[in-house]
Amino acid sequence: MSGNDSPDQIGSKPRGPTGDSSDEIGIWAALTVITLLVINLLPSLIRPAEFMQDDSYFYLQVAHNIVAGLGSTFHGITPTNGYHPLWMGLVTATSFMAGGDKTASLYFVFALQGVLFIASALVFRRLAILMGLRYWLIGIAIMAAYLLGTAIYGSEAHVNALTLLASLALLWRALGSPRARPWFLTGLVAGLAVLARLDNVFVMSMTLMLGLVYSTRENLRTVAVPLLALVAGGAAVVLPYVLANLVSTGHMVPISGAIKSTFPNAQIDLGRLGSMGKLATPFGFVSLLIGLGLDKDRRRRVLWQGLGSGVILHAAYVVCFTDHYTFWAWYYVSAVLSAALSACYLYQWLTVRYESLVSVSNARRIALAGAVLVLVAGSARAWVKSYGYQGINVLGFTVRTNKYRWPDELGRWLKTYLPPGTRIFAYDWPGSIAFYSDLPLLPMDGLMNDFQYNDDLLEVGIQNYLCAHNIQYFFGLIEPWQRDIEVEVTAPLYRIPVGTLRLREKDIVVRTDNILARPDEALPFALWQLACPDQQSLEKRQQTSGALSE
Repeated sequence: MSGNDSPDQIGSKPRGPTGDSSDEIGIWAALTVITLLVINLLPSLIRPAEFMQDDSYFYLQVAHNIVAGLGSTFHGITPTNGYHPLWMGLVTATSFMAGGDKTASLYFVFALQGVLFIASALVFRRLAILMGLRYWLIGIAIMAAYLLGTAIYGSEAHVNALTLLASLALLWRALGSPRARPWFLTGLVAGLAVLARLDNVFVMSMTLMLGLVYSTRENLRTVAVPLLALVAGGAAVVLPYVLANLVSTGHMVPISGAIKSTFPNAQIDLGRLGSMGKLATPFGFVSLLIGLGLDKDRRRRVLWQGLGSGVILHAAYVVCFTDHYTFWAWYYVSAVLSAALSACYLYQWLTVRYESLVSVSNARRIALAGAVLVLVAGSARAWVKSYGYQGINVLGFTVRTNKYRWPDELGRWLKTYLPPGTRIFAYDWPGSIAFYSDLPLLPMDGLMNDFQYNDDLLEVGIQNYLCAHNIQYFFGLIEPWQRDIEVEVTAPLYRIPVGTLRLREKDIVVRTDNILARPDEALPFALWQLACPDQQSLEKRQQTSGALSE
């Protein structure tokens, strides 16, 4: 970096002492990084099941049913829109390519997500160079540590990262332009980002609003063209989804989002952020602080302030207005991207500020070494996780990298010992069990059901609902010392009790600790056979079933 550069002028694209563009890395360094990225990705492609969380199987199961001609349903009992639509479309395409074969579609999905990561890394590099962030490799290493080798495969995280980065890059191009085309394209891709993950509305709304302010602050009369183009682009992809929801369900939002939300009733709980949320969200504040005080470049400040404030608003919503499992790592893609971009900027800011201590060539070597270390650590973790080691003990601390896949094993057992089409009411783990058992599971939490499911429960109660739909089994928790238990069921959307299942020891079909290979590492579940309250009510049950189907 030339001696005339200040910490505020990192976007001026200076050249190193040899005259080479300091945005580039050497051929051997590039080959090293590419090799490490491939090594990081391979374990998930070889043993994909080790990198799946239960909720991610929802997409594969619904896609399988769509390809089979059953429509958008998880279990064939009710339809569902409880997913992010862009990723569901891509997963359905892979299932179609696999001919409905579940194993093949699983591998196709993982290969697709590898391609999405590569595209995300290329777009990140381009965005960083546009912003004048020369040490973009640091950010790509952070992205790789998050998107590769961790248990967020099967989720929308990878397409989410790509669409978010692409929308930020397009916005950078649009900033200051009076023409409609760049703003329309920005709105179009920002709309795709919202369809990739619906709560991206926080980041996109804040960033686009600040972009419009930046572009029209000198003359507010020029706002009409960018604003109309931006809205038209976003509406072109988001409006059809919203209208489809209204027509099919009478609601604009998916059922899963409605169940998770408590808005406007605030119930503050920082624990809802989970480990990844607590780790990544502070970088929203870092990004915001860079934009408010550290970076004097007005154009970059749009992205810093928009990304940072959007991450903070999203986290605040999760903390205050959600009541479900929001600790999954895929909730925080925008926060991780904020961390990646902030790390690139702060490292470059430090190398400029202390240029007398670190030369340009040494700064580049340090950045490369740091990125390589992150990629080596990520690759090691991925391979350890892939081949089933339970944890790595370092200085007395055990880092768990792999969990016993007992729901997968249970699903295969159910496929072997229960008749095809057997319906099960499931307290938990419905995704992987349904995927591996090929049986229809009705999730108790309602996330993969529909809005009408909740109204029906309130009308007829849980016992009559299960009987009307020929749901013959219940899968739930039971401690080893328990014999007879009672399970209170609620309509998840309204959080209102709809009855109690009284489960007797004599009705237990199997306990998981009797059939699993490693029962001590699994949760204590059991499968009960359900019976309707009285057999003489067959006619009433048939009438109830007819009423529910109308």
